[in-house]
Amino acid sequence: MKLYKILHKSTGLYFTPSRGSGNLSSTGKIYPRIPQIKWVGNGVRVIIKTWGNNPKLTKKQKILIKHFNILPNEKNGAGYWIDKCFDVPTTDWEIIEI
Repeated sequence: MKLYKILHKSTGLYFTPSRGSGNLSSTGKIYPRIPQIKWVGNGVRVIIKTWGNNPKLTKKQKILIKHFNILPNEKNGAGYWIDKCFDVPTTDWEIIEI
């Protein structure tokens, strides 16, 4: 049986339908049938919440910060606190077979 994922080519992360943790992940959702790019929509939700002067960032968070040019939280002067949707063209996505 063939399985599929939706890859964000620019970051190397996968699309994950989500209500509370963002739409890009290192594992992604596995689809048993070929998905459609239109399921992604016109953008992705990025959520990064860290505290402290030297927040320990995951590899995924570092990729998102670099790609979407996310700046540290100026309020309180430390960490990242973002829950935002970014426009992403459909040409940045690719359906891959796993």
